[in-house]
Amino acid sequence: MEIFLTGGTGFIGSYVTERLLRNGHRLTILARNPQKVKGFVDHPQIRFIHGKLSDHEKIEASMSGCEACIHIALGWGETAREMLLEDTLNSVFLFECAARNGVAHFIYTSSTAAIGEFIPRMDENVKTMPSDYYGATKAASENYLMAVSVKTGMRSIIIRPGYTFGNPVVSGAPMQPDSRFRDMIKKALNDETIRVVENDGTQFIWAGDLASLYESALESSYNRQIYFGLGREFVTWEEIAKKVIETTCSSSKIITEDYGFNETPYLFDLRKIERDFGFSFTCREKIIEHIRYIQTLFTSSINA
Repeated sequence: MEIFLTGGTGFIGSYVTERLLRNGHRLTILARNPQKVKGFVDHPQIRFIHGKLSDHEKIEASMSGCEACIHIALGWGETAREMLLEDTLNSVFLFECAARNGVAHFIYTSSTAAIGEFIPRMDENVKTMPSDYYGATKAASENYLMAVSVKTGMRSIIIRPGYTFGNPVVSGAPMQPDSRFRDMIKKALNDETIRVVENDGTQFIWAGDLASLYESALESSYNRQIYFGLGREFVTWEEIAKKVIETTCSSSKIITEDYGFNETPYLFDLRKIERDFGFSFTCREKIIEHIRYIQTLFTSSINA
C-alpha cells in the first residue's frame, strides 16, 4: 500500500514507520529533517518529502497516488491561537488534501488529553472537555476529520495514545520525549533520593504495541471510529521507581508525596480495541527492558 505519513521520524512515528516497512508498505514521509533517523535514510520503500506541516503546496503535490494517510506529527504553539495555526489548521488541510487526492483511509493521532479532566471510568464515547490547548487542538481536529469523512466518504480512524515508551526502534531513532524514566534512572545510578507522587500512574503502552494498533486500524474496514492506544495495566511511578532501584542495584530511597491522587485509579475502558482487533496490551516486561536499556546508555557514557 502507498501511504503518506507525517511524523514518521519522531518517536511514535518511527515505530509506525518500521512496522509498515517490515510488512511491505511503501511510504511517503513528510519530514523537517529527512536525515534524522539513520536507519531510514536511503530505504528503498521510503520517499522523503523535506518540509513542514505548513508546506501545503508541497504536501498537495506529494499526496497523489497514496491510498492512505497517517497523521502523527504535531505542530506546537504556546498560546491557543498558535496551536490553532500551527496544528489544527494544518491538520484540517491534510484531511481535505487527502480527500481531494482520493486517499481511501485516514488515520489521525489524537491523545487522551482530548478528554480533559479524567473521570473514574472512560470509554471512547466520553464527552471531550479539554483542559489545555494541546487537548483542545486534538479534540477540534477529531471533529474536523469526522466531518470531512462524512462529507467526502473518506474512511477515518482516530487513535488516542496515552503515555507511550520504548527504546529507539532503529539506528538514530528517538525515545519518548518525556524524561521521567531517564531522570529516575540517573538518580538511582547516583544513589540519590527518588521522589514520586503517591498513586500517580497511567496505563502505559509500549510503542511497538501502539504501532500494531495503527497497522490493524489501517488494514481494517472500520470507519469513523475512535480507539484508545493504551495498555490494560495501571502502573504507578512508585512501582517503576522500585523496579529502577532493583534493576540498577541502587541504594536510592523513594519518597512519596501526597498530591491528593485517589488510591483507586481512573481507568480507560479498552474493550473496544479488544473486541475489534483482539488487543490486550501489557507493559511490565517492556518497562524493565526499557530501564535496562537506559541504564546501559548512562553506564556506557560514564565508561567512555
